[in-house]
Amino acid sequence: MIVQMEKLVLHALSDDRKTILRRLMQLKCIHLLTPEQMQEFEEIASLSERDVPSTYEYETKRSEISSALSVLAEHECKPGLFAKKEELPLEELLSLDSLDEGLKMASAVRGIVANIAEVKSAQSADLFTRQTLLPWQALDIPLDKAESRTSVVEFFTFPLETDLNRLQDESAALGCALEVVSSDAALHYVAASTLRSARGEVMNLFKEMGALPAALPALSGTVAANLAAIDAREKQNAENAAALSQSLINMAKDDAPMKRAYDQLGAVIAEQRSRQSLLLTEKTFTVAAWVPVPEKEKVDAVLRDFCCFYAYHAPEKNEEPPVKFKNSKLVEPFAVITEMYGLPAPNSVDPNPLLAPFFFLFFGMMLSDAGYGLLLIVLGFGAARMMQKKEGMMYQLLRVIGLCGISTVFWGAVYGSWFGNLVTQIAESWFHKTVLVPMLIDPLKDPMTILILSVAFGFIHLLTGMAVNAYLLIRRGRAWDAVCDVGFWYMVLIGLAGLLVVTMGGGAGVVDKVFMWMAILGAVGLLLTGGREKPSLFGKITGGLGSLYNITSYFSDILSYSRILALGLATGVISMVVNILATMTAPPLGIILFIAIFLFGHALNLAINALGAYVHTSRLQYVEFFGKFYEGGGRPFTPFTAEAKYHIIKRQGGN
Repeated sequence: MIVQMEKLVLHALSDDRKTILRRLMQLKCIHLLTPEQMQEFEEIASLSERDVPSTYEYETKRSEISSALSVLAEHECKPGLFAKKEELPLEELLSLDSLDEGLKMASAVRGIVANIAEVKSAQSADLFTRQTLLPWQALDIPLDKAESRTSVVEFFTFPLETDLNRLQDESAALGCALEVVSSDAALHYVAASTLRSARGEVMNLFKEMGALPAALPALSGTVAANLAAIDAREKQNAENAAALSQSLINMAKDDAPMKRAYDQLGAVIAEQRSRQSLLLTEKTFTVAAWVPVPEKEKVDAVLRDFCCFYAYHAPEKNEEPPVKFKNSKLVEPFAVITEMYGLPAPNSVDPNPLLAPFFFLFFGMMLSDAGYGLLLIVLGFGAARMMQKKEGMMYQLLRVIGLCGISTVFWGAVYGSWFGNLVTQIAESWFHKTVLVPMLIDPLKDPMTILILSVAFGFIHLLTGMAVNAYLLIRRGRAWDAVCDVGFWYMVLIGLAGLLVVTMGGGAGVVDKVFMWMAILGAVGLLLTGGREKPSLFGKITGGLGSLYNITSYFSDILSYSRILALGLATGVISMVVNILATMTAPPLGIILFIAIFLFGHALNLAINALGAYVHTSRLQYVEFFGKFYEGGGRPFTPFTAEAKYHIIKRQGGN
């Protein structure tokens, strides 16, 4: 059900503000309102002022620690989904006792990261220099002594197709001595010693033959000496980089102070932001919050310890309280399905008690393999049990998987499917015997029975959604609308369905007449009342015809449930194909192939069809079912509390 909310308005002494807020944070059961959402805001605002807390300093420090933890996360073993987290009382999270140590470690991480960046920059520069010098390593003259008063040594690259003999001869005639230092697949690397007086003519010759100047780094000593120095530096840089990386690995093993400081800052930021909901006077403060009615006693127990005045108020007509569900343990996990779609309006109904049994039923019929169902039970409930934090979307989804596994086992047993026809296939292929697995319905031989069941369950599903719509209309004082918009459709749909069943059964007489007249009277009712809100006679007639035309939409919705048969058959057929492939080779070699094909094939089939069952079951809820009554737009109940990323918050009462 949707939990009833009341608005708490609290006036208390400023001296008690911090203590009261922290005590309420412990409860995790109030949803703070902004001052503007207080009914008395206009009267109080002129006598008070807004609290404007600054969280910039805390957020900056938290960002620094977060960046450092992100760096260390690359060097630590991943804890995994089910890793145990340390439990901390909320008071310790708000104490900031690890802040100084956490910031010191974060600063050390930043220093190491900066040093690593410097080493990498030096390595990149040396790599570039090395690549530039390698073609010239046979050059035996110092790079810083390539000029004299009368001559200059310069370096060029020539295309591979250059006629080196011609180049040598023509250069010598101009007073230029050439040395081909090296060649590769694309270029010749040439050193040219040229008289300064002849440099112009030599440059013209080189340009004519496609030469390009080679820019060597401004270094001293020979190329070979510089390459040796680069190799030595590279070895040292590699050692430095390894040492720095090892430092990060060591710090990642003991990053608990940073994680503690991170969560402490998050708790303090949440506490500081709550002050935005306060109105202050010189000695008092005022705050308003939504409180679930079942939690009022907890809030009262806290507030009775302080000198304060508070009162609860039912929601006004123009107010929409946040939405919170309270259901049984079997229904509670399915709320996550509804929340993915959107929360209902607070004055609507909780769809979860109705959604849960149909989701449970349809998922099992779609997956329909008992072996797969057993795996889902183990994986779903097992993983949920291993989670330390028994709340949140992931925890609830795992419970949904486990519950749907129970339905899958049931329908798999009905269809005689245990990892498809595994037992039958092994007996026939390897032992040449016929073994029959007990079943109530054979999907391949009798698909019409499953189709009829699917459509029948879908029909009940739609009627349930329509009944909820009628309930809402009656609760809001619109009983006549419930009769016209739901009651007449009930007569039409049940009349047609009953007439179809009687006809298929070969019956006749009074029963089919009853169903026929029920459908006719319902259709007449829709025709006469479908346009009742239209002002003109023409509008009433067309409105009635349009309402009756919606019969096509209902037929379309009912046919949508045939997907239950389709997905169930798909699971079974693919399982049979996997089993045939797995048992094609006789033992003993066949056993090895069987294990490999069986594990891979059924794992893939389970993954694909479990996902398909989830998606299509959800679609039947969201489109066919919710389309009949669902009113969205609700806001989630957001409890005033602190959330921790690396710890479990230990609250009062062990929650």
